[in-house]
Amino acid sequence: MKRGEVVECDVEVWPTCIVVPAGYRLALSVRGKDYAYPGGAGAGLKTLGTFTGVGPFKHDDPRDRPAAVFGGDVTLHAGPGRNAYVMLPVIPGK
Repeated sequence: MKRGEVVECDVEVWPTCIVVPAGYRLALSVRGKDYAYPGGAGAGLKTLGTFTGVGPFKHDDPRDRPAAVFGGDVTLHAGPGRNAYVMLPVIPGK
């Protein structure tokens, strides 16, 4: 890619098993860095360690995240002609 060039990108969201109750909302935040929860693990979750990155998976190893590749700025373009969307499965009730 070249600086300033706009390219289409598909982003994989890892599967999970969250049930969203009727009337609630589901939100997706797109960030330029990993999620960081400063509160630490709650009771029963201490084996997971930290809530930074993707659960127990961190993205901080310089061998697979070199700053020369992953240390730049990213701009997301959305709007007319560049519609953003999220595909979610809906599992009907029994």
